[in-house]
Amino acid sequence: MGEARLNRKGSPPSFPALVQQFFTEYLVAQRALSPRTVACYRDAMTLFLGYAAKQLGKPPITMQLVDITPELILKFLAHLEHERHNSVRSRNLRLTALRAFLKFAGRRDVTALHAVERAMAVPMKRFERPLLGHLTRPR
Repeated sequence: MGEARLNRKGSPPSFPALVQQFFTEYLVAQRALSPRTVACYRDAMTLFLGYAAKQLGKPPITMQLVDITPELILKFLAHLEHERHNSVRSRNLRLTALRAFLKFAGRRDVTALHAVERAMAVPMKRFERPLLGHLTRPR
């Protein structure tokens, strides 16, 4: 059930089909993620697809996995930080959602596996974690 099938012509599923399967079959049915997590992933994909559409000059419905390059992802992440003023933690959460989609999609469209592998290599950004204070309240 969860594995995407080749379409009738024997080619991999379309990009829109992969996005739909990622949310309906993978996140909800297979992984049973919470509605809040699914909504977070949805928001991340919506932001990314909107940004990618502007950068690539084509609507998401005509995109392909090979369009998702490391350069595009890095520009998107910089956009999140500098223009949307997202924290590094929020940026990394968006990247986590995108990586989950790429991992899912790469298993279903092996023709794009090299492009997916390159895109998956975009690293998380390190950030300073505040030191934990005392666990008890001062009296």
